Amino acid sequence: MAQAVALAGQGTRAVRPNPKVGCVLVKDDVAVGAGFHAACGGPHAEIAALQAAGERARGATAYITLEPCNHHGRTGPCSEALIAAGVARVVAAVRDPNPAAQGGLERLQAAGIATEHGLGYKDAARVAEVFLTNVQFHRPFVQLKLATTVDGRVAAADGSSRWITGPAARTAVATMRAEADAVVVGSGTALADDPRLDLRHASAAGPLPLRIVLDRRGRLAEVDPDGRHLGQTAAQATRIVTARPAGWAGWQDRGVQVASLAAGDDWLDRALAHLSELGVCHLLCEGGPTLAATLIRDKLVDRLDLFVAPKLLGAGPCAVGDLGIGSIDGAIACTWSAFERCGDDVWLTGRFAKE
Repeated sequence: MAQAVALAGQGTRAVRPNPKVGCVLVKDDVAVGAGFHAACGGPHAEIAALQAAGERARGATAYITLEPCNHHGRTGPCSEALIAAGVARVVAAVRDPNPAAQGGLERLQAAGIATEHGLGYKDAARVAEVFLTNVQFHRPFVQLKLATTVDGRVAAADGSSRWITGPAARTAVATMRAEADAVVVGSGTALADDPRLDLRHASAAGPLPLRIVLDRRGRLAEVDPDGRHLGQTAAQATRIVTARPAGWAGWQDRGVQVASLAAGDDWLDRALAHLSELGVCHLLCEGGPTLAATLIRDKLVDRLDLFVAPKLLGAGPCAVGDLGIGSIDGAIACTWSAFERCGDDVWLTGRFAKE
């Protein structure tokens, strides 16, 4: 199963909206076939492994990171392919939460194939976390990137912030952008930094990520009615999501698409749902303290990537705005899952505790 998880990790965003999946076929303690899902519309991991194994698949055990699909989508059901190949046993790490595709293990059992699930669940779920979040919460997987000084500042007292971290960290962030479907900032960051949000520090095989600005109040329309910020390019589309329906002519004339959603307490949830409808499965947030605090407070952050530079400022905005916490007892817990040196900086990856 560990080999299947490693194979699944070779998948890229080309698989979306499908999950990253790996499969290894074992017979007489020897791996006879292996594969992973490489692209949406292409062979699933099970099919790739069966093709590699050929006749050796008969009587083998299939170790799969996700329950075999049981429906006709862009491809046929993997459950039927496993049955036709004569596989004797199937071990799936994670059950498929998609109602349209689940039931593969039951179909295999009905055909007399032994099944198990749960082995390697944690690692397999991590590699498929974008898909699992999309299906469970009907929104994009949200990855929050923060870059701070040792004392938690994201800018100096005069507002300057380029560059807090070094070249290696900027390259790592560009690689994150290449893996995401869209990169989002708030209106404050858009106005203060006029960020490019491109991949100039890294290369990408697929299309450039969509650039998103969440501007509930319509500050961009007020401050910059001609849409001079975030210069639109043909290669990288930009979309503003707001609660202000008018005043965007200058932005739209420059090719920026504007989506106006009615104001309300659930505006951010509806904004994320809107992005999901656009096909955004993985959203990278590079916004400022206000947007970071809102996402954390609303329990919408699925992964945190924190870059800490060996610098001190002593003043200036903090990485995260007010969370409404008055006592240490109310602190929001985060568990680190990885940390490494990134040039002169330190890169930590973690998740917030789920209630």
